[in-house]
Amino acid sequence: MTPRADTGPPLAPLQLDVLRPFSELVHGISDRTLGSVYPEEAGGRPRLAAALGIPPEALVPTRQVHGTTIVRVPTPEWDGASGKDGLITAVPGVFLLGYFADCVPLLAYDPVRRAVGLAHAGWRGTLRRMAERLVEALGAAFGARPEDLRVGIGPAIGPCCYEVGAEVIAGVQAQLPGGEELLRPGRPGHAYLDLWTANRQGLLRAGVRPDHVGAAALCTACNVERFYSYRREGRLDGLFGAVIGLRKE
Repeated sequence: MTPRADTGPPLAPLQLDVLRPFSELVHGISDRTLGSVYPEEAGGRPRLAAALGIPPEALVPTRQVHGTTIVRVPTPEWDGASGKDGLITAVPGVFLLGYFADCVPLLAYDPVRRAVGLAHAGWRGTLRRMAERLVEALGAAFGARPEDLRVGIGPAIGPCCYEVGAEVIAGVQAQLPGGEELLRPGRPGHAYLDLWTANRQGLLRAGVRPDHVGAAALCTACNVERFYSYRREGRLDGLFGAVIGLRKE
């Protein structure tokens, strides 16, 4: 899948087609028009909540460290400490929030069990099978079946722009099935990595149906006027947010 630069007006919040059909579901991904969602005082978080029609205090944020720990909220295991790159819940009115500036947002929904999940997958999380871990966590906590899940892959740095070095190349080749197909040549000793396809393949390996996976196909580096991109900007200028949760009945 080849990304394209979006020359139209920014959308706030962006929705993913695979999740749109479910009226009981709230989801959205912010852009620069709403501002950075982290740190909290940046002001983007309440603006994103307002755009989605939910109270900002209902947002439950991840505590990202590029790992694969996924926790259920609200539970005693959730204590606000770091080390939680994924969250799951089946409680209406609890809205999961993740932060991104090139890494892959994964937003999952089971319309049968009425459970949602959100995960953050950079290259480390992708190599550690975060997509598969998210499917497994929803199954273990709520009995969600992979074939029932709908999963959206949000805006992230694309295979057009994500050039990586020897450490990442070796990890992809060693840890991901068919890893060579996820790489194309770059500068000497470098290659371009397709995180979108890597995470899609992980979801399919976990049993998610191909027609139940949808991708925004928006490269954050190509669309830096719309989304924050650490790689393109050479600094952390801000973080956009991804939110998913169930409406209160």
